[in-house]
Amino acid sequence: MAIISSDGTVRFLDAEEAQTLLTPHVKAECERRILAIMPEWRQRNTIADLSSDNADTKAAAATEWAKVTALRTKSDEIEASIASMTDEQILNFNAQDDAHWSE
Repeated sequence: MAIISSDGTVRFLDAEEAQTLLTPHVKAECERRILAIMPEWRQRNTIADLSSDNADTKAAAATEWAKVTALRTKSDEIEASIASMTDEQILNFNAQDDAHWSE
């Protein structure tokens, strides 16, 4: 069933299409949030530190990497939730809204 905006414009053919078209926005926001907490150079260093023989270095890297993993997991949850949103929620969906990303 089509998802129609208040002006009568068909925005999405159905929730599946909405999910397909909104998912890239969620992924982009996830990337933005990850890079805000851990730039790419730090990600590379952290990944290398995960293989360290030093237990403290390895533990610190695991703690930092868990933040990235949490954002990726939340992104997956947000993407999956789009299909079950109401038409109004889909029409008002903003991937940058902090409400989507809170625990």
